[in-house]
Amino acid sequence: MKMKLERMLSIIIYLLNHEKVKAEELADKFEVSVRTIYRDIEAISQAGIPIRTFQGADGGIGIMEGYKLDKNILTSDEVSKIITGLKGLYSISDDVKIKLLIEKLTNIAGKSDYIPTGNEIMIDLSSWNKNDQLGLRIREIKKAIRERKIIQFIYYSNGKLTERRVEPCVIIFKEANWYLYAYCLLRKDFRLFKLSRMSGLKITDIAFEAREFSIDSVNLDGDFDNDKHLPIVVMFDKSMVYVVNDIFGINNYEIAPDGRLKVTFHMGISGWLYGFLLGFGDKVEVLEPVELREKIKSMAESICKVYEKT
Repeated sequence: MKMKLERMLSIIIYLLNHEKVKAEELADKFEVSVRTIYRDIEAISQAGIPIRTFQGADGGIGIMEGYKLDKNILTSDEVSKIITGLKGLYSISDDVKIKLLIEKLTNIAGKSDYIPTGNEIMIDLSSWNKNDQLGLRIREIKKAIRERKIIQFIYYSNGKLTERRVEPCVIIFKEANWYLYAYCLLRKDFRLFKLSRMSGLKITDIAFEAREFSIDSVNLDGDFDNDKHLPIVVMFDKSMVYVVNDIFGINNYEIAPDGRLKVTFHMGISGWLYGFLLGFGDKVEVLEPVELREKIKSMAESICKVYEKT
């Protein structure tokens, strides 16, 4: 019964965020049959939620325009998760509005039946380097997104510096890195830009009309500007097991007959990758792709020549 109630609440929230949805789409999303969806919709309607149906080939299910959920719909666990997420955002921003919202939600938690919040998990998205300008860069991009102003910056990719002008859409955080998803006026297409590769960021006075895009369509594995993600196969010395677990995750590797650890991951070949691999010295061997293996070998030989001179 609890699972059914949670699914029905999720259906209500989904309908509130979509004008019209087909029963088949809901069934696919919540991994139940179409018949179950219709039963849930009937129960939701009987509970007083103003459900409306659209007939015809382009028909579907929706909720009457203007309907709002009661403010007490959030559970204690949901309030706790919201506060934790907000604290993470505040760690890379001095936005007073975020701080006030955290205080409001914490105050609500303290004066109701909600459990004490905010101390179970700590998320800090700021850099170890306290001189890093990441927070300022994010605030500038956020401002440009709100005001719909084109931004320009110098971008480092594939060993080259290029000047870019983009229409910013959304800032994304994934696996310890920040990215900007934007329409690049140079490439004439949507691209992902890594914030750490930007320099000279500036908001221009040029306004733009927002282009249609879906946040669900953002492909974090294939939209990088000029970064072709390839399968990288490397072999680590068995003494590096703790390092491999720390970087790639426990058991995300194969153990070779000689005890070495075979790791496969996908990444664009760049200067950062060269430095990352060279940092392990003789404790790692690149197997694939061949061009990366040859590049690392060549760089290692060049390093040896530098020390031979001295």
